Amino acid sequence: MRSLLGMTLTEADLSPPERACFELAWEALREGSLPVGAVVVDGAGRTVAAGRNRIHENHAPAPQLANNLLAHAEVNALVQLSPALRYPDHQLISTLEPCILCVGATSMATVGRLTFVGSDPYGGAAGGILPTPHTDHVPVEFSGPRADSFGLLAAGLHMAFFLRRKPSSHVMSVHRQLRPDLAEAGEALVGAGLFDLAAGGVTWSAAVGRLLSVV
Repeated sequence: MRSLLGMTLTEADLSPPERACFELAWEALREGSLPVGAVVVDGAGRTVAAGRNRIHENHAPAPQLANNLLAHAEVNALVQLSPALRYPDHQLISTLEPCILCVGATSMATVGRLTFVGSDPYGGAAGGILPTPHTDHVPVEFSGPRADSFGLLAAGLHMAFFLRRKPSSHVMSVHRQLRPDLAEAGEALVGAGLFDLAAGGVTWSAAVGRLLSVV
């Protein structure tokens, strides 16, 4: 529950868009999907679109995706943007470092900035994608991850999902090799009753303090 500077963190240390992302990630976890949430904010910081992971769900509100491997949180937020406009002053915010699909989708949607809370050393693509004339014309600025307990929590939620689904997965082995601290955060969350909290209908705001205290 402490940052790298030794300061106690609470939900109040999240920006409103970050808080919304975590609430969406919590909802995804409760529905059996990967716990990742994302929002798009405009230049004034107003949320204009929101989405969450729905890979393991059968339904999603149009035009979002569900029940396929492309139903990522970032994609589900970005598909709500009108193709008639361009969004260089907008920002996509996600709980987890986006993959190549979501980085590419951010670029194709012309969103100018991408911010994430937690690292993903397995699938994360914050280093960018192969340059093209389009990406040169519509560059994406990256920022993240947070170097505090919220960064660990965001990545730990992701780890906890795979620990429950397939502890011996390639995803877990890569994390244990490259970022054992993130794998340990996931193990700590599982040990603290993460899935019991989710299954019991506990809200994100009610659960966040307990979760922060163990990562």
